[in-house]
Amino acid sequence: MKATTFPVGDSVVLSAECTLAKRPEYQGLHRECRRTDDIPLPHGRGILLQPRCGCSCHPWAGCS
Repeated sequence: MKATTFPVGDSVVLSAECTLAKRPEYQGLHRECRRTDDIPLPHGRGILLQPRCGCSCHPWAGCS
């Protein structure tokens, strides 16, 4: 069985809401983003089940 790999490094992971909010007619969806925290895999020793949203609209991304 082949292992699934995901990109690592400088890639930014956006929530579905923030991805759709990049379109002009959906800009209000940034407020609906609920991926505000990293969710670790239980007993995963640092492996993330779901990373927080990396969209620049969030204060933790460096812009507010």
